[in-house]
Amino acid sequence: MPNIIYRDDKRYFKCCLCDDIFEGFGNNPEPLMDNCPTDNEEDDNECCNNCNNQVIAARINDVRLRNLVGED
Repeated sequence: MPNIIYRDDKRYFKCCLCDDIFEGFGNNPEPLMDNCPTDNEEDDNECCNNCNNQVIAARINDVRLRNLVGED
């Protein structure tokens, strides 16, 4: 199944992290993109709002870690 489908003038996407189907537009799953399957060549991986909470936490942790080790 493609990650994005259109039906009855509505857009649906499959969350690449939890595999549930949602209506509308998703969120960028980076830096948790490694958890998303790469069975398609298209760059259409999106995550749902629930999983986006985990994505935001991972981004904050990445910034904190870079600050600790002095990377820009």
